[in-house]
Amino acid sequence: MEEIPATAAPQPRSIGERLRAGRERSGLSIAAAAEKLHLDNKVIEALEADRFAELGPPVYVRGHLRRYADFVGEPGLELVEIFDKSRSVRPPTPDLTRIPHAERRSDPRRLVTPLVGLGSAAVLAMCIWWIFSGSKPGVNDADADGTPVEVASDEATAVPDATSLAGMQPGQERTAAPAAAAVAPAPAPAPTETPKPETSARPTRLRLQLASESWIEIYDSRGERLYYDIASAGSVQSVEGRGPLRVVLGSAAGVTVEVDGKSREIPDAALDGEGARFVVNRSGSLSRARQ
Repeated sequence: MEEIPATAAPQPRSIGERLRAGRERSGLSIAAAAEKLHLDNKVIEALEADRFAELGPPVYVRGHLRRYADFVGEPGLELVEIFDKSRSVRPPTPDLTRIPHAERRSDPRRLVTPLVGLGSAAVLAMCIWWIFSGSKPGVNDADADGTPVEVASDEATAVPDATSLAGMQPGQERTAAPAAAAVAPAPAPAPTETPKPETSARPTRLRLQLASESWIEIYDSRGERLYYDIASAGSVQSVEGRGPLRVVLGSAAGVTVEVDGKSREIPDAALDGEGARFVVNRSGSLSRARQ
């Protein structure tokens, strides 16, 4: 009786392979799935390739992973648990004490630099000694008899002779050189006005109360992200930022909106299927956001 060879057990698929298989079962391309979820194509490609580090902190990875998995028919909570377990497994730390090190050898060229420096210093000291010990000031070369002749300095005090004194008129005095003309002081610079600091605009306070779970994205006027996560049912999310604020809701059903303490209704033009995309103006009104 012939033995039937045992078939190898199927290898477990990765998170990205399961997401890609779910999208292909739904008959959607990457661009179509990204448009449905209001995401960039790079986010879908990173999820299906298991490149989770490109999506930012783990809290953003969990949000994208759960939302995309539920969209393509895969269990979102199960894939999030697999992602968390994979993060807890770390490779063992290598023992650096067992790494062989090359033996260091002394380099004879290291002694060249100190010797060159000492030689240069000795030559410089000899030059300075020769300059200062050569000739003395005030003494010229010796005359024919070998006796040094001192030269009178030009700066010696001259004694006036009789002829110079006789030529002076009685009562005549020497006049000093005219003093330099006084320089007019430069005019003082005109005082400049210190610019007053611009007063910052009053921030807009937004409060969202959810009746069911929904994905929420909120950005301020400069494009900075104020909120980016999945909010649970029954929770209240409050943010404050520079208006106008741009809001994206994955599920707009049962969402209560308050702006600066006043209740506001989401306009029908801002609804996008189950979700909504609207702008909170600085005046507190809501309007449809552009794509």
